[in-house]
Amino acid sequence: MESDGWEEVSSEGNIKVWRRFLPADLEIAGLKVGSASKFACVKATAVIDAPLEKVFELFTDNARAHEYNEYCKEILDLEWLSEDTKITQTRTGRPWSREFVTRVHYRSIGEDAKLIVNRAEDHPLAKHAPGYTRMNMPLGANLLKKVSSDPSKTEFTLITHVDPGGLANTKFGAMVTNRLSTESPRQFLEKLQQVSSRLDEWL
Repeated sequence: MESDGWEEVSSEGNIKVWRRFLPADLEIAGLKVGSASKFACVKATAVIDAPLEKVFELFTDNARAHEYNEYCKEILDLEWLSEDTKITQTRTGRPWSREFVTRVHYRSIGEDAKLIVNRAEDHPLAKHAPGYTRMNMPLGANLLKKVSSDPSKTEFTLITHVDPGGLANTKFGAMVTNRLSTESPRQFLEKLQQVSSRLDEWL
């Protein structure tokens, strides 16, 4: 997250978005980025007007993902590998009918931050759904930190690097995907801000 090479592509309100391209031979947890290198890796940050614990609880509740991610159709926990690591299968609705299977790991960093990381992984219980294209996710990460000057707020940083598969793997498809890839994280954080600001009404 703090490495060099990020190009800032937008800054609206308190949401900032960057992108960079990762080399194909870069290894992440032992696996090379490979053909996914033609797709941009995106980083975005925002300050959420809700405390860390409540944002974390919202973000890790599968049943509430659709509240801040309009494309999320369902999330299934396939297997818990430990108390802080699981395998999930997620499906998105139209216009991007995609599914991805990921290993998700949660970790607290002291009392003031929480980290959620995920990456694509095959699993015998992950049945391929007809009509869906299987996506590859070399890297996904979400870092939630208390704002030091105001602990009632949370700084949310995300990194996402995906290979959408299907038509996106054509030269034209990759160009369009890279053009749109920085917009989705901004919309995601905008919606997360809106939902989080109403948490006290629901909890």
